[in-house]
Amino acid sequence: MSKLQCDVVRDLLPLYYDNVCSTATKGEIETHIVTCSGCKQMLEKLKDQEYLSIEIIEKNKLEGNELKSLAAFWNQSKARAFAKGLLVAASVFSLLILIYLGLTQWNIVTVPSEVIRITDISQLRDGKIVYHVKMTDGFNVNQINYKVNSDGDVYMVPVRPLIKSKQGYQKGLANMYDFVDLEQIRANQGVGIRAVYYGSPEKPILIWKKGDELPTASDMVEAQFHFD
Repeated sequence: MSKLQCDVVRDLLPLYYDNVCSTATKGEIETHIVTCSGCKQMLEKLKDQEYLSIEIIEKNKLEGNELKSLAAFWNQSKARAFAKGLLVAASVFSLLILIYLGLTQWNIVTVPSEVIRITDISQLRDGKIVYHVKMTDGFNVNQINYKVNSDGDVYMVPVRPLIKSKQGYQKGLANMYDFVDLEQIRANQGVGIRAVYYGSPEKPILIWKKGDELPTASDMVEAQFHFD
């Protein structure tokens, strides 16, 4: 029968479990727990606690790995979100640029005849028809489109962007002397010229029609188109 008391055995059980006690003490403890259910249960609890400790460690490792994976995913998600944000911002900026160019550069609006004033229609020595055009609204004209129908009617249509500008008005297409070369138009279009209009075909301003006799251009006007 074990000579050790239960309180002594229970103090020694951790040393016994870790196998750091003497051989004699180990023998005494083993003899004691054979007959003492209380001390035997204490030893089993030590084993259970050790098992739980290992299990908790592994669980903590698993949870730590999950947190690392979550952090990596979060960082990747932030990077993807940032890249998407840059892409969206670039797309919006490009769209705004296109809209701006469309509003300020694309010549899609026909100047109404109400603001067009044609004066000083005459003929140069080389046969070209010359005239002075002015937009009374003070806004510039960016482009003149030429349209010739099958009857030989020539339409010079001034066009602007949606957003009008006054820049260059005094020296631009909105306030200047210009000319029409009937011979060149005949050669390019292959039709005889019946009339020349300024403005849209819906409401044009007549400059010249076949059979009209025009006055000779003044020396001042002639000088603007004489390059010899």
